[in-house]
Amino acid sequence: MIVVRLGAWAALALVLYGQPKPKDVDGWDRIKWGTTIADARSAYGIDTQPESKDNWTLLQLNPVKIGNVEMGVQVGARLVEKVPSSEKITSVRLWSFFGLPSSVPLAGPQDFDTLRTVLIQKYGHPANEEVTRGENNHLIKTVRWTFPSTSIVMTLEQSALLPNVGTIYLEYTANPS
Repeated sequence: MIVVRLGAWAALALVLYGQPKPKDVDGWDRIKWGTTIADARSAYGIDTQPESKDNWTLLQLNPVKIGNVEMGVQVGARLVEKVPSSEKITSVRLWSFFGLPSSVPLAGPQDFDTLRTVLIQKYGHPANEEVTRGENNHLIKTVRWTFPSTSIVMTLEQSALLPNVGTIYLEYTANPS
């Protein structure tokens, strides 16, 4: 059974590898840069109200799965002249916590590599990859893709003392016009 699954994944990887890579990315999923918070609420069937924080209007969407990795999703629009209907989405942030009681079962640092593979298949090789150490010697891995309209940054923050505890962030940000 495992051999069949591995064979299926290998075949899918070969098919996706041959897919043409995009010249530009103009948002994430059904969110295109310039979509309003109200339009996003409607498109995703979200009943909750957005929240305002630090000159941003933020809306939680339902969790999604990317390559079998469950991630939370939040879209953001900068407050402009405090007119809610004119707030245009310029940021989408996805996250996955692992090693916590509230984490998705089986979530772990290996999910970073799964997401990296999925994103390479979709967007091509990243423009930049780096590994650094942060506060308390935390491991920080960062992978970046750059397109004319969008920057995509995926970050793994992993505890040095408890390597099975950490966070994966995947951020799509509209580049200034």
